[in-house]
Amino acid sequence: MEIRYAKEEEIESIKEIWSYCFNDSDSFMKFYFEDKYKYENTVVALDEGKVVSSLQLNQYKLILNNKVYNTSYVVGVSTLPEGRGAGYMSKVIKFTLNELYKKGQLVSILMPIDYRLYRRFGYEHCYDQIEYTLNTDDLKNFKLSGKMIKADVSQIDDLIQIDRAFLNGVNGNVLKDEHYYENLFKEIQSEDGLLYIHEGNEKDGYIVYFLQGDKMFVRELFYKNIDALKSMLKFIYNHNTQCKIATISAPIIDKIRFILDNPKDCEIKIKPFMMGRVINVKKFIEDIVVDKDISGSINLLIEDKFIDENNGLFKVSIKNHKVSIEKLDKKAIEESQDGFDIKLDINALTQLAFSYIDVEEAIFLNNLEGVSKETIEILKCIFSKKNNYINEYI
Repeated sequence: MEIRYAKEEEIESIKEIWSYCFNDSDSFMKFYFEDKYKYENTVVALDEGKVVSSLQLNQYKLILNNKVYNTSYVVGVSTLPEGRGAGYMSKVIKFTLNELYKKGQLVSILMPIDYRLYRRFGYEHCYDQIEYTLNTDDLKNFKLSGKMIKADVSQIDDLIQIDRAFLNGVNGNVLKDEHYYENLFKEIQSEDGLLYIHEGNEKDGYIVYFLQGDKMFVRELFYKNIDALKSMLKFIYNHNTQCKIATISAPIIDKIRFILDNPKDCEIKIKPFMMGRVINVKKFIEDIVVDKDISGSINLLIEDKFIDENNGLFKVSIKNHKVSIEKLDKKAIEESQDGFDIKLDINALTQLAFSYIDVEEAIFLNNLEGVSKETIEILKCIFSKKNNYINEYI
């Protein structure tokens, strides 16, 4: 078995694996491998010279806790049937995690087909969405103010402004620029989707949707004000002769549920969406700015089975609003009278780092006993819970 980055000439083999595993349309495959795929960001496993397993590391800029991180989004995790059960993918992911560490990336994200497959590698659930499923007829009482315009690349600046206004209160989203929206238009087109922008006194909302038989799937519905939201809900209703059911994916901060005539007629559920992982514990924690004027230190024992640099006992200190973290060597550990103050595996630490859970939830969920108030206070100065949202599919 050989594991390495892909070569340029291996694209057809990688396409073959993708096509077999994901059954995507020809138009989407064309878009993906022309506009997203990069062989230098692809990891492969070979058996007797044949590519049997691969994944891609699509590059994004992720905004976590008001800082921007270069981030690898792991996609296309796939193995040909003759290679399944032989441990190829486990070795590919272990190789990938250590490569990301060497490259200096601090975090990674992944959309799982099954959470159980990736938890053992340190990825953990960090993002939810609200999903509404409703009858389009139930939206008939909303009023359309302004007008709906089919969007094109000339309106990218407006889309960026709407996105930033709507997602101002969320954490963990992707930093979107002109190149991002150019790719989004291509991706939507490859899947026969549509993007319309709402114009009231200004361009103040947009909707990305797909018509799927008698159903409409709304991938994004972003708005600056209540009139834009109501107008776009009326826009969905205006498809009622085509689509009887609409499914709308939205961030937890979304306001649709507050303005429905009868929310009980709508199915509203929390949908798990994305996993995250801390790749470099030391650098990530030292990047955090502490608001509270506090000084102190704790010994934090971290378990990470795949990245050795993250595994071990660390002294975490706060002074002058800054965090420092030092990995203790065997001698320091032997000299430490208190041992560790709290033990966290990389999964729990990741959920704290991504601000998906707070310190009390981490202690409860991981059944941690005997954690002192002082330790909790220091951790709460470093980690806090926020509203996370991301909506990337590739």
